[in-house]
Amino acid sequence: MTRTSSRPEVVAVLEVDRSDVKLLAITPHGRLLSLRSAPNEVRTGEPYPSCDTEHIWRWMMAALADLGERFTIRAIVPTSYGSTAALVNAADLVLPILDYEAEPPAEIAAAYAEVAPWFEECHCPIDPAGLTLGRQLFWLSRAFADEFDRTRWILPFAQYWAWGLAGVPACEVTSLGAQTQLWSPRERDFSSLVRRLGWADKFPPLRNAWDVLGPLQFEIAKKCKLPVDVPVLCGIHDGSANLARYLAAGLGDVPLISTGARLIVSQPQLPLDQLDPLRDMVAYSDLLGRPVACARFMGGREYAATGADAGAARAEMADVEALITAGTMALPSFTASGGPFPGTGGRGQIVGPAPESPRARAALASLYLALMASVCLDLLRSRSQVIIDGAFADDGLFAGLIAALRPGQAVAVSSERQGPALGAALLWGWSERSAPTPLVLTRVGAPRLAGLAGYERRWRSAAEAAGHG
Repeated sequence: MTRTSSRPEVVAVLEVDRSDVKLLAITPHGRLLSLRSAPNEVRTGEPYPSCDTEHIWRWMMAALADLGERFTIRAIVPTSYGSTAALVNAADLVLPILDYEAEPPAEIAAAYAEVAPWFEECHCPIDPAGLTLGRQLFWLSRAFADEFDRTRWILPFAQYWAWGLAGVPACEVTSLGAQTQLWSPRERDFSSLVRRLGWADKFPPLRNAWDVLGPLQFEIAKKCKLPVDVPVLCGIHDGSANLARYLAAGLGDVPLISTGARLIVSQPQLPLDQLDPLRDMVAYSDLLGRPVACARFMGGREYAATGADAGAARAEMADVEALITAGTMALPSFTASGGPFPGTGGRGQIVGPAPESPRARAALASLYLALMASVCLDLLRSRSQVIIDGAFADDGLFAGLIAALRPGQAVAVSSERQGPALGAALLWGWSERSAPTPLVLTRVGAPRLAGLAGYERRWRSAAEAAGHG
């Protein structure tokens, strides 16, 4: 098969999300031309809940073949969610890829707690279930010792797909540095856990996210009907791929509020010794290997719990003003994590007159989310322009409340919903890029809300007290 110049040139981004898998065609200048997706369902049953890799590979081969009929593919870049790794031998998986929501046996959890690195080394705690990759691997090494011993390579999830496409094993810093306890962001090296348990030789060489690992393997190229010389890049963790958009635009030092099921506020310039683990402050690594401080909480789930039954109601600032006047407050935390308020997990409550209409409940949810995010910005000593992106970037009420709560800071939103994929596409030609990449941001005006400052002070005091009740 030969390439023709009449078809648009694109970077093909394979994005494996927790709920779906996508293949996107993005021009080298960052314009999305095509998106195809399929569900990413967890396989249940023995030996444990796992990723259905066979389904994804079949779907991917067909999707790449279709993409190759319509575009000239310059490169393929994988990006994926974190807290996930593949154990492989020379040619295939040794074990199914463990789903990160699987809960380890109590004896495994207790044994891991004895060997886990200190927070001061990895700047992350032991998260629930399998969200700490170090604990996942520890579980597999204990429960499936023979298979773990036969493992040649431990591949972070994005690099698993790159390995399957190009046949070259690699590790990459954003996948290792995403609160795994396998990596020390400050030292930019593997943690003591990896060395102590003898896993270092099972990790392949560290490569840059933008490095070309090689061309497509012959059999893969044949299956997806693509030229064998299509380069495959090492790939990147999806959160760091989104951050890459801002790095490419020259905004890598700007505080970013990324919104979704988990709301993460990042501040690249904060020294790591100022992180407070009790307030769910952690660090991850950007694609250049630099540590990025952040504060987090389960934003999407907190919003859903606070605005229960609000449905599609569209609240306005007048609804927020009514809540302020009435003294109605949502206090943390409605999920198990207390986020910036330690000791509040599972204690969430609404005090004052209960919101009676769907619009009032939607307003309360947005107000609560903005107050929590503003606390995270304070914890990170944020002073410069704030950017909001992700699921709540289109929520004008939330963005406006952030602007109102941060009168000394400019606030802007990025409404791009395919941020991780666009950031991953920018990896093609990353080292040759000399000019900033354009980024569309919309400035947010700060509304005037009577009584907001006093309400915020009272809310913060009540929120802190909730953790001691």
